[in-house]
Amino acid sequence: MHMMTAVKLNQSKDYPAIKRTLWLVLLANIAITIVKISVGIITGALSVVADGFHSLVDSSSNLIGLAAIRLASRPADETHPYGYNRYETLGALAIGGLLLAAAWEIGSSVVDRIINGGSPELSLTSLILMLLTLPVNILIVFLETKAGKKYQSDILLADAVHTKTDLFVTTSVVISLVGIWLGWAWLDIVTASGVVILILKASFSILKNSASWLTDIEAVDPEEVDKIALSVSGVLYVHHIRSRGTPDAAFVDLHVKVAPEMSTSQAHAIASEVERQLIEKIPRIKDALVHIEPALQEPISPWDKISVELTQIAESMGLGYHDLHIHVDSQSNFIVELHLEIPRDITLRKAHDLADEFERRVKKRWLRITNVITHLEPLSKTLLTPEINKDPETRIQIEKLLSEYSNDVKIIEITTNHLNGHFSIILRLGMDPELSLQDVHNRIEEIERRFYRQFSSLRRVIIHVEPINYGGGAQVDVDSKQHF
Repeated sequence: MHMMTAVKLNQSKDYPAIKRTLWLVLLANIAITIVKISVGIITGALSVVADGFHSLVDSSSNLIGLAAIRLASRPADETHPYGYNRYETLGALAIGGLLLAAAWEIGSSVVDRIINGGSPELSLTSLILMLLTLPVNILIVFLETKAGKKYQSDILLADAVHTKTDLFVTTSVVISLVGIWLGWAWLDIVTASGVVILILKASFSILKNSASWLTDIEAVDPEEVDKIALSVSGVLYVHHIRSRGTPDAAFVDLHVKVAPEMSTSQAHAIASEVERQLIEKIPRIKDALVHIEPALQEPISPWDKISVELTQIAESMGLGYHDLHIHVDSQSNFIVELHLEIPRDITLRKAHDLADEFERRVKKRWLRITNVITHLEPLSKTLLTPEINKDPETRIQIEKLLSEYSNDVKIIEITTNHLNGHFSIILRLGMDPELSLQDVHNRIEEIERRFYRQFSSLRRVIIHVEPINYGGGAQVDVDSKQHF
């Protein structure tokens, strides 16, 4: 059973703002390029020319970015049902390629200088012009990095990675020029080599990141998806979680197991709620696909088992409880917190003794429960006036569930009591009188768990079992919450 929400693509990204940022950075890079290459040609300083070519690559990458953003901003259509977002990633990949080409060009010049020699000339004017480009580089780094993070743009983030190197490269060039001025010509070659290394580092970072998204790397943490899906009432188990996409547009599919007796409409409602919560709590998820499966023979969770047995212990002592929380500590032991309902007409000492006895029985039943924290509350003795058998649909669902046990369980009477948005189920069932009490216990406990999983507003289940072959004879009273 596959269920999908409506596609919501290309709605969260502000493409006009990304374009404005790219245009501003382009103008700044063009200005820097003109200054650096002019100074490099006039002085013959190889490191200045290298830095100028780096800025030229910046300008080219801005143009590529503008072209990629124009394509990526197109809405999803029949030919691209998932949208055009990956054109932006392709643009980032192209920027990485340009950086590789620039590194090759500058590296070749370094090798040529080493083999054939040569010494650049430097003037004070050259040094001043280079220093003037530093504030512009700082502005570009700040603007592009901030915008890239804000808009979650592959292009801006890729451009920011190698634009960041401008600040360090230009600083290195200034140091190189000072070295040449002092007569250390070798420093120019060393600095130019450093520029190559920085460009290569930025290039490989961009290529690796872009290739990861293009080859469908995991886009969303599966543990985060699992946690959100399991928080939806009716979801018993989540598995086979997959995701892909881009940093700002992820697509998720997962398998969710629900109770096998659940109707199609109920399962659809659960799938829709899982999808809604995933998209709401993880904004980068643009579409979710939930595959519903019946939870056949799913093992009972510790929570289910503990909650049933806590109810049995409490009611065997004439107590009640609500607001149950179960935690797991670092040693995989359980810590239980609950509100314990105690008769209101007893003293604090007696109430405390009852709570201590309750906690002792709980720890004896479950050795992994190391701590039971109880909040004492007076048990109400107010006479209740519930609405009996208010909802025919609930009775139909109860009969449907019990019909799965028709081979050894006979329905004698079904009663539902509805009060304040919750309800309880009271059943009279007939079973084979030759069954052992343990077999009866196991079957009743299984039926009870099924009811609690199916009805989120169910407060209590009481089952009275009678031997079906003994008319008026001995009976076996089985209160599934008190005795088992």
